[in-house]
Amino acid sequence: MILEQWAPFVVSEPSEGAETAKSALPPRSIDTLEGVGDRMRAAAFAEFQAIVAFGWAADRFTDAPIELRDAWRALCADEERHYTSIMNRMKELGIDPAGRAVSDRLWQSLKVCTTGRQFAHFIANAEERGRRAGLRFHQELKERDPETAAVFLQIVEEEVSHVALAQRFYPSETLAPNAR
Repeated sequence: MILEQWAPFVVSEPSEGAETAKSALPPRSIDTLEGVGDRMRAAAFAEFQAIVAFGWAADRFTDAPIELRDAWRALCADEERHYTSIMNRMKELGIDPAGRAVSDRLWQSLKVCTTGRQFAHFIANAEERGRRAGLRFHQELKERDPETAAVFLQIVEEEVSHVALAQRFYPSETLAPNAR
């Protein structure tokens, strides 16, 4: 089943005439709780999309090796843990997941993948971008909000193996330059 209902998140509506979702508003200043919330909301939603995407891909891409498809299914548990950690911290901080619209561009982009190889590399690039963003977020927050920073450091460390998965199964390809 493809999940297109993203509760508790509110997804940005596509622009008139557009077929895919538009980008969410840019995050507010990280020096404010609202700005921290924007980043946490986007990260939690990315993890939610990853849960759905890995399960979907494991069933959809029968061209991918069964070991990779099994690994994708296993990654759902990691992504669920990341999602839950962020959502729990948001609750502790009083940040509403539906407080500002997020973009489902990641999911929309993943749905157009036509092969397991394409999905593996696309999701690896997305995971690497998320890992780098999480590392920046951790650095920004480690002095003033060590609890939130610790949540993101744990996620960043676990994402390394997620990124490496595509390379393990499709070693002739490398991550896109913007994902390095």
